[in-house]
Amino acid sequence: MDGLNVLLTGACGRIGKVFFQGSQERYRFTLTDRVEPDFEIPTPHRFVRLDLNDPQTVGRLLPGIDVVVHLAGIPDASASFEQLLPNNILATTYLFEAAMNAGCRRLVFASGAQTIEGYPVDRQITANMPVMPANLYGVSKCYGEALCAFYAAQHGLSCIALRIGAFEFPEHHQLTTTRDLSAWLSPRDALQLLQRAVEAPGVQYFIGHGISNNRFKRLDLSETTRVLGYEPLDDAFQEDFGIAITY
Repeated sequence: MDGLNVLLTGACGRIGKVFFQGSQERYRFTLTDRVEPDFEIPTPHRFVRLDLNDPQTVGRLLPGIDVVVHLAGIPDASASFEQLLPNNILATTYLFEAAMNAGCRRLVFASGAQTIEGYPVDRQITANMPVMPANLYGVSKCYGEALCAFYAAQHGLSCIALRIGAFEFPEHHQLTTTRDLSAWLSPRDALQLLQRAVEAPGVQYFIGHGISNNRFKRLDLSETTRVLGYEPLDDAFQEDFGIAITY
């Protein structure tokens, strides 16, 4: 275990579990969530149950951490401002501040495709297009991306935001439309993407796109491949999701 010390928030969520289980021989983890894990956490990794809304508690976790991977938050596109404020705004702000104060090397922020969902569904999103959220959840993720820019430019903290698409397991999914397939992110591609974001050298600030190598892509992957070295392997349109493909 000579790898990086990684703080993983939202560790008990679907993506968090995939990332930890696929990387536990690669990094030394401190896992956090508001619920207890339903999976084994072997030594030397540790789990701390906490609520990120307490800045003092968050600050005590950060000394000795090299990279923060922030997956925690309300992922509901219909969430109200009252739900989003403590979980997606305040907790994220406290975590960025604590990472900066502790001298962490990098913070990887799980943004989402909802930051651009206001664009027509037949328009591909390329690098440097303005954000266009369609709901307050998307707005909260735009805020996190702005925090990345602020802490990278003003405080020297390397920050990478990943616009995670429709993360689903092929055998058990909620994909219902061709548009969903165009935004699919498979578990093994999610694992690769997060590992690339943790390890990519020389990146001060970047917004990456988190989908698989789908035949039709809601988010263009050119810059993510160039900057992070991300090479997704899966294609939603070659999977048997039981969806009638329309063009």
